Amino acid sequence: MVESLKELNKICQKPRYKEVGNWMVRHILRDAALPITWLLLHTPVTANQVTLVSLLIGLWGIFFFSVPGSGFFLLGSLLLQLWYYLDHVEGQIARYRKTACLTGRFFDFLTHHIIHGVIFFSLGFYAFHATGLIFFILWGALTSFLMMIFNLLQDTKYKTFFEKLMTTKTIQIKGPDDKAPSENRNSSKKKPGIFSTAFSFFHKLSEIHVLMNILTIASILQVVMKLSYDLRLPLLAVYGLVTPVLAVSKSAYWIKYRKIDADFENNFSLSDHV
Repeated sequence: MVESLKELNKICQKPRYKEVGNWMVRHILRDAALPITWLLLHTPVTANQVTLVSLLIGLWGIFFFSVPGSGFFLLGSLLLQLWYYLDHVEGQIARYRKTACLTGRFFDFLTHHIIHGVIFFSLGFYAFHATGLIFFILWGALTSFLMMIFNLLQDTKYKTFFEKLMTTKTIQIKGPDDKAPSENRNSSKKKPGIFSTAFSFFHKLSEIHVLMNILTIASILQVVMKLSYDLRLPLLAVYGLVTPVLAVSKSAYWIKYRKIDADFENNFSLSDHV
C-alpha cells in the first residue's frame, strides 16, 4: 500500500528540496511530480526505466523542432517539458524504493547532456528545411557541439578533482568558515563589470530549463499569434552566436586564471599523497 501524497512528500523529496535547485523545480516540479510518482509506485516500474522513457520522449520532442509547422514546434516544446517533468519523477521513485545510487545519477546526468546537446542540431535542420541552405545544418551542428563542450567544462573540472583526490590518503572537505576570505559568504564582493554581467545573463539563458521554457513560450506565441515567420530561426541565430562565446570565454578564463586550482584549494585540504 503506497502512502498518501502528504506522507509520500516526506519520503520522496530531497533534503531541503525547497531551497536547493532552480526556481522552477523548487516551487513547481518537485511537488507536481508527486501524483505521477504515486501512480507509478503501484507498478513495478523502476527509476532507470522512467529515465529511459523520459529520454526517448525528450528526443522525440526535439525531433519535432526540425519539422516545419507551428503545431510541431509546440508539440516538441510540450514533449520537452514532459521530459523535464519525468526527470523529477524518477528521482522520487528511487528515493522511495531506496534504489538511489551513483549509477542512476550518472544515467540522469547523461540524459541531460544528450538532450541539451542535440536541440540546436534539430533547429539547424528546421532552418535548412525553411531556407534550403545547408549552412544551417552545419551551424546547428556546431552550436550543439559547443553547447556540449560548455556543459562538459564543469564535468571535466570534477574529473580533474577526482583524479587529484585519488592520489591522496587524507582529505578534508572545507566548510564555509575554512574557505578563503574571497569565497566566504560574508566577504564583500566587487561589483561585476559589463562583460561579467552579460556573461552571467547569457549563461542563464543557456541553462536547459531556461532554454526549454524559452522554446515553449516561443512555440505558444507562434501558434496563438499566428506569426508569418517562425521563431525557431531567430532562436537558432541568437544561440548560434552566444554559445561559441560562452564556451570559448569560459574555457579561456578558467585556464588563464587557474580557476580549477583555486576551486580545488578552496574546497579541499590534502595531506599524505600516495
